[in-house]
Amino acid sequence: MIKKSIALSMVVLFLVVSCTRNITTSSLIQPTDTTTQSSPTPTFTPTPTPEVRVLNGESLLISGDYDQAYNEFLTSSTQSSDPELVASALLGMGKALLLKEDYYGVINHYSPFLINYTTGEARNTSFFFLAKAYDAIKQYRLAADAYANYLSALPGPLDSEIQEMRGNSLSNYGDFAGAISAYETALITASGSRYDQLQIKLAQAVTSAGDIDRAINIYFGLLETSQSGYTKAQADLLLGRIYLQMGLIDQAYARFQDSVNNYTDPYDSYSALVQLVEDGQPVNQLNRGIINFNVKQYGIAIEALTNYMDANPLHDATAHIYKALSFFEIKQFENEIAEWDKVIADHRSEEKNYFRAYDEKSYTQWLSLNQYLEAAQTCLTFVASVPTSANAPIMLDKAARIYVDGGYLSMAAETYERILNEYPGSEQAYNGLFKAGILYYRLGEFAKAQTTFLRLVVLTDNPQEQAADYLWIAKSLEKLNDAAAAKEYFQKAAATNPTGYYGIRAAEILSGQAPLLQLQNIDLAVDLENEKIKANRWVVDTFKLETSVDLNTPSELANNQSWKKAEVYTKLGMREQASSEFELLRNSLIGDAPNTYRLMNRTLELGYYRTAILCSRHVLDLAGLSQAATLTDPPVYFNHIRFGSYFRDNVIPTALEHQVDPMLIFSLIRQESLFDSSITSVASAKGLMQITPNTAVGIVENYGWPPDYTVDDLNRAMVNIRLGTHYLKRCLDIYDGDAYAALSSYNAGDTATTRWKELSGGDQDLFLEIISYSETKNYIKSIVENHKIYENLYKR
Repeated sequence: MIKKSIALSMVVLFLVVSCTRNITTSSLIQPTDTTTQSSPTPTFTPTPTPEVRVLNGESLLISGDYDQAYNEFLTSSTQSSDPELVASALLGMGKALLLKEDYYGVINHYSPFLINYTTGEARNTSFFFLAKAYDAIKQYRLAADAYANYLSALPGPLDSEIQEMRGNSLSNYGDFAGAISAYETALITASGSRYDQLQIKLAQAVTSAGDIDRAINIYFGLLETSQSGYTKAQADLLLGRIYLQMGLIDQAYARFQDSVNNYTDPYDSYSALVQLVEDGQPVNQLNRGIINFNVKQYGIAIEALTNYMDANPLHDATAHIYKALSFFEIKQFENEIAEWDKVIADHRSEEKNYFRAYDEKSYTQWLSLNQYLEAAQTCLTFVASVPTSANAPIMLDKAARIYVDGGYLSMAAETYERILNEYPGSEQAYNGLFKAGILYYRLGEFAKAQTTFLRLVVLTDNPQEQAADYLWIAKSLEKLNDAAAAKEYFQKAAATNPTGYYGIRAAEILSGQAPLLQLQNIDLAVDLENEKIKANRWVVDTFKLETSVDLNTPSELANNQSWKKAEVYTKLGMREQASSEFELLRNSLIGDAPNTYRLMNRTLELGYYRTAILCSRHVLDLAGLSQAATLTDPPVYFNHIRFGSYFRDNVIPTALEHQVDPMLIFSLIRQESLFDSSITSVASAKGLMQITPNTAVGIVENYGWPPDYTVDDLNRAMVNIRLGTHYLKRCLDIYDGDAYAALSSYNAGDTATTRWKELSGGDQDLFLEIISYSETKNYIKSIVENHKIYENLYKR
């Protein structure tokens, strides 16, 4: 009997099956069967075997379809007579219930399971899911026991992490002696910031157990050894509170003062500050102002910073900066500018702060007060004041952007030209002149625009930049009624950078094709297993490896701690943690082509697509391939990974429902998240299609789905894809099918997009260049490039 691993590495088989499935979308608006088998003229779809149903269940868990996953597991458990397969299916049912947050359901499900299955990996793994369910319903003693059972049955690379979970449960239960023991065990193999936080937990448990001296020693140890200001501030605060309880007031205040004076960012320092202020203790007013600013108490911050400067007339610019930022937050812009002016007048020798004052002042004049001429002049005054500064070309570029935003196009063009003339070696020089050319085009000075772009062509050897120059030379020539010459330059643009945005766009113009048209005759059927065989040979030949090397096994990676942890995290359904471990491993393998290739294959099998995509590109980079060559020279296996049709069972039907090109959705998801459903941006956008929680609420209200929506649903692929596609369709409808405007709206919102569209006068190429947010401009370019690559890979 073949062993069915409870880790369900059978997910591998699902992905192979999925990737060899023939999916065509020849017509977006016709609800054709998009999931037919790849065999010729299939006459029926066979009933899935119990093994396949378990694979389907695991895939559905990854997609976030917990109900359907549960049903697949349930059906498999009733259809199979193989005890191990049944156990795997039953384990999957409990995992689905846990993800649905049906904690009592988990407990009721696993109780008979443990009675009926007295041995086996599935039984042993179920203890972990039981522990999670017990924790969720605050049955902490039972949770701790379940963690202990798991550790006893399946010791492994996550023993430290699970001992920590067990310690947390015991601490919550009030068994501090047990928690201390668990934390001490966890600390044996812990490292880095996790070691520090375990020490904090240990000290807290020790305090609760009454061993105050030991707790104090632990906290002082952290103050000496930790590299984290946050950890030190927390240790100071907890130490101070212990001393207060002991009646050692002076020692308590010393700890609070240490936190306030040395670690102004952590919230624990604010807690220490509050204690000192409430007790009437003197505090450093500068640090108080900074801490109050950090917790958004702007009025108190302004008062403290003013007091500090009054008492310390020889201060540096720091207090002015935080005072100005505080005024900005409460929208007292004139007072803010007055503080920046004081920095400019009194702190010129502080080069960094001097530049910041001009920079911040100009932003407020520009974006908050709409004082375009004044804001631009602030930038130009900085340049005149310190013309040799490395920031001078940056401020020229900013002044030009402000002029553009204010509608002063001629002044903007002249300022952009100054950058190349005065700072020819600066990073902003080439792009500045390109923007000047666009402005001359907008002003109707087409001959001057053509001359500018001709000048640019000889200044660069970058194919993407040259293609952009050729395209805009061609568009200028069109306006000058020289169609023949324009065609010649469009052809040059298309030939110079055929896989880049401007080459793609030039080819579309030559063929009379609108951008991002729905692709026809798409066949997503691929045979990854056979492709992998060719890729293996290519890796051996390209990197001159021994012909006997086995690239189908993990080799030495199997002994890597991150690899081992990621594998167990995957079994336990902790995919975010597993992904983090795989990313740690990927970054440690920079320059190692064979092992990066092995990691690529394993993460593809397990559904960690972002890591697989990045590994694939790194192998091609190590092979010395150019951007264009990566798409043509290596075996297609690499690009089927880099540009995969992941989550197709969600994307295809959702795209058809909304009459949106599925390949546009794949292209957008790749740009937004690299198919990482757990990713969250700095702007709090979540999931595959990077939807912010606020935007999601509006989409759900408009769509009427899903029921009982919560923000956590955004990390479920099936939900995120439907909501994101619904929102994109709404954007397409608003702009009458204009894909550029729709993508701009999706990324930057309607207000900015509407303005850019009005300024473009219906010229889509000009629309792209008018977009003032570099992120949005590059976003559209990248999606266009992705879309073309998907077309080249999958069009039949």
